[in-house]
Amino acid sequence: MTLTIKDIARYAGVSPATVSLSLKDDIRVAEKTREKVKKISKKFNYVPNNIGRALQSNKTSLAGYLLSTVTSSYFNELLQGAGNAAAENNYGLLVGITSSSSQFEKEQLQLFYEKRVDGIIASGYNRNVGARLSELNKMGIPVVICSGLSADKDIPHILVDNFKGGLMAAEHLIELGHETIAYGFSKNVNCGRYQGCCKAASEKGIRKPILFGDENGLTKLLKSKNRPTGIVAYSDAQAIKIKHIIENAGLSISDDISLIGFDDIWTISLPEYNFSSIAIPKMEIGRQAMEMLLDRINGKKIENRFIAPELIARGSTREVNRRS
Repeated sequence: MTLTIKDIARYAGVSPATVSLSLKDDIRVAEKTREKVKKISKKFNYVPNNIGRALQSNKTSLAGYLLSTVTSSYFNELLQGAGNAAAENNYGLLVGITSSSSQFEKEQLQLFYEKRVDGIIASGYNRNVGARLSELNKMGIPVVICSGLSADKDIPHILVDNFKGGLMAAEHLIELGHETIAYGFSKNVNCGRYQGCCKAASEKGIRKPILFGDENGLTKLLKSKNRPTGIVAYSDAQAIKIKHIIENAGLSISDDISLIGFDDIWTISLPEYNFSSIAIPKMEIGRQAMEMLLDRINGKKIENRFIAPELIARGSTREVNRRS
């Protein structure tokens, strides 16, 4: 049998209101009475029903996190950071994992709505779900975009400063004497990371980094007269693939071509890779996303945030004159 606040009140010989105040440690109730109520509640394993409280305050102390996957070392660290911040603020976190399915995203958002979450964080979602996020935001359910740009000016976002990251990666190679640099895999000249590389090249007076979009493009580039001595990979996962392509071409990392990735996932620090990388503070981004959401829930105005990355230099990048 589940005990109610009225049952506890009867056992303690006080009113239900006094029980409620005692369990909140309200000083308006005598300490002796508070201790008596707590002792009885503990004896019967009483758990307060928060539904009524949520209806009164219009808050459930629940937040929703919509994200595409947790198998990636990127997204699971975002989730860990957000979860830590939620727990520290006595918030529960409902996680909707969608496997990049638009249908799953819509269903999870509907579930969040039905569960009356106080706010929503979204990462790695499909663009066509953006309209639903905007709709929920307008309905009074605050939304924060984590590790992506928001298409809605009324929804704030937080992500790494990709431009600065690209700038740092290219500057690192240039400082090591590299003057012919390539960037891939990407065909998007407006990519923030690529634009950062271009800025570094322009400031140092060398040619714009060569853009390659796929394996064939890189293979042709490695056979050309403009073979790069340094490559900036869009991500560490792509850097691993680039490594194999370079080695299949009879070349070696660092001796022939310096390679730097982006994300600093844990695998690239292993001896078989030992990649230099632009580290993204993923857990910190997740943490700040939750803190931004909680601030929005409490009525505060929040601005977009760009988090600075960090250069981690390892053995995959060397000075040009060390190349054989």
